[in-house]
Amino acid sequence: MVSGKQGAKLDVIRLKQEDEVKQPAPVRRSPPVRKLVIRLLPGINEHLRSEMRYRGDLSAMIIEAVNSVDLKTVRLVDLASDTRLGTTTIAIPPSVHTHLKSVANARSASMNEMVNTAVAHWLASKKVIRLR
Repeated sequence: MVSGKQGAKLDVIRLKQEDEVKQPAPVRRSPPVRKLVIRLLPGINEHLRSEMRYRGDLSAMIIEAVNSVDLKTVRLVDLASDTRLGTTTIAIPPSVHTHLKSVANARSASMNEMVNTAVAHWLASKKVIRLR
């Protein structure tokens, strides 16, 4: 700071030299994701969003569910039992997308069935819902 007229302190702002070269800002790259539109059964949707209030990101919880459930062997949920499905979009890594797609193809099911199945079994393991 320097003193200006009548003793007031002035901030000093540095100016660039004419020959200074501006360095480009580093490029921040987000990890690659795939967007997936899913339709969740009302009971699953309600409980998952309730869990989300306490834990955060919906996509992260669905990824955790998909990674923690053996989708090759568990019983699939019946999506035909309820037509009031809540639609949402999640962001998942390409590896999770590939896994869901391959298991869905192997089981002649949709990726949506696989997501609902994974979340249902994941919530059941936490004693949040009961499967029958």
